[in-house]
Amino acid sequence: MFDNLNRLDLTSKDIDMIEAALHTQKKILSVQSAAGGTGARRKLNEIKQLMKRVGRARAAQNGNAAPSWAQMARMMLTGQKTSG
Repeated sequence: MFDNLNRLDLTSKDIDMIEAALHTQKKILSVQSAAGGTGARRKLNEIKQLMKRVGRARAAQNGNAAPSWAQMARMMLTGQKTSG
């Protein structure tokens, strides 16, 4: 699979501002979605996924990347530590 992601040079302060804006947008879309907006529900799901990616990227950048659910399940079932 080709990696077609663009890489940006952002400071930690930039990331904080982006996360704050995403949280605000999430709140707005939650209200719109609760009012029955299907487009808002779709956008809300996209925002949630983006927020997860930003959080994972930040954790990986700081060196404390949390294991995924699949990795945790694999560790519990096999008793082995996974590389991630």
